[in-house]
Amino acid sequence: MIVEMDPARDVTLEVCAFDKLAATEPVHTFEDPRPAIIICPGGGYEFLSEREADPVAIAFQRFGFNTFVLRYSIREHSAFPQPVVDAARAVRWVRRHADELRVDPHRVAVLGFSAGGHVTAMLGTLHDHPDVLAAERDEYPRLAAAGVAANEGLLDHPSRPDAIVPCYAVFHDDWSGADGYRRIMGTNCLAAVGAHVPPSFVWTTGEDATVPPTQSLRFVTALSEHGVPFEYHHFAHGAHGLSLADRLVNHLADVPENAHSWVELCARWLRATLG
Repeated sequence: MIVEMDPARDVTLEVCAFDKLAATEPVHTFEDPRPAIIICPGGGYEFLSEREADPVAIAFQRFGFNTFVLRYSIREHSAFPQPVVDAARAVRWVRRHADELRVDPHRVAVLGFSAGGHVTAMLGTLHDHPDVLAAERDEYPRLAAAGVAANEGLLDHPSRPDAIVPCYAVFHDDWSGADGYRRIMGTNCLAAVGAHVPPSFVWTTGEDATVPPTQSLRFVTALSEHGVPFEYHHFAHGAHGLSLADRLVNHLADVPENAHSWVELCARWLRATLG
């Protein structure tokens, strides 16, 4: 199912949820309700990587999560705070529809890659920022006038994720190759870290030549300084854009020897963290 969140910016939320249990199914067979993960693909705010979308949703379904793919604002619509407003609305939408989706509204994580990791980090650090909240509120009358029903009643539900997973993510635009991000980055996620940030699972690779791995290291250092629970994995090998880091979705000739383990590590961490 594809939910139109904002047709003017081509923002959609793809639902990849398990079907409701049949009346004859033993209630103990499957978890109900399930934890949820909203996935934000990367693409430098110029496109949205399909390798970091549905394949990731399917991978986490194997661990019992209901998954959602957010196709957030990009290109001319990517200026701050539009992408983070999209993410905030997605979290609210999942919680509003938790009963019908068989989702636990208190176990909703957001996971993103590269630029999508930046969206994830912005939501984690700025979900309660007055400018973000005001921008989101200002959009609802426009959406209602356009007949977008998906946004009705969303402000009755919180936008703070219960956990965030930034993968080889951008957190600040202070490195030499960040020119493409400077036009859209309205905030420094590193400086915005505080005790309000949700528990975080962060991973990157030492060979990432697109987004410096120090971005992730600086973020988890800030989390540590503010007492935010986190798990951090720095894999020695692997270029930028690994997605699941396996041969199914990898665009590289050589797949790094162990980066693919991040999926199970993350799923287990989410299970332990979300309860």
